[in-house]
Amino acid sequence: MADTKISALTAASVAAVGNEFTVNEAGVSKKVTLQQIADFLVKRAAGTTVAAGAYTTQLVLAANSADITGVTLTTVMSITGVGVGRYYFRCQLVFQTTATTTGIGVAVNHTGTLTQFAVVNKWVDTLATATTGGVVNGGAGAGTGGVAAGNVYGSHASITKGVLIGAVNVTVQTANTDHLMIIEGFFVVSVSGDLQIKLQAELVALVCRAMQGSFLELKKLS
Repeated sequence: MADTKISALTAASVAAVGNEFTVNEAGVSKKVTLQQIADFLVKRAAGTTVAAGAYTTQLVLAANSADITGVTLTTVMSITGVGVGRYYFRCQLVFQTTATTTGIGVAVNHTGTLTQFAVVNKWVDTLATATTGGVVNGGAGAGTGGVAAGNVYGSHASITKGVLIGAVNVTVQTANTDHLMIIEGFFVVSVSGDLQIKLQAELVALVCRAMQGSFLELKKLS
């Protein structure tokens, strides 16, 4: 029987996750669905951890973390088996603290071996103004709006994995309400390991937590 050109086939009215495609697997013809193809390109999970996909991996925190008391960096999200290659990542960390005197510190770690690493974290800073240029030791997270003079962001950066990025934030706008911090960066892996987002409270007796809806995305660049 003669082969049929793709152009000669009737077009699907609407792409659907159940649509099927023919593939060759080790010399055997099999079929995959559009959903399987999408899941291969973008691996998604809800929880605290997921194994890395081939290209893009997305992880959403499905429940609040346990309360974190004190200055020990604690892993709140992780993507396992991040192998050799170049990567970009971005984390929207939704967090709360139990008192307005409580700030947080964050870190990004990879448990394998890296040859290059750079990360920055950013937040709306209520202690910074356009004239002061921000606060050297941390700043204050805001959950709503920005500071009146300049709507300034605070930021920290690091080129060392697994350690506190810059300094801790010294406070938050409102206790027990959601605040947002954006953490993003780039790294090159020579020995496989796990990508980890870590969180700590500002001081020994203070308490913070990561909130459901926190989102981590990892993209393999090469």
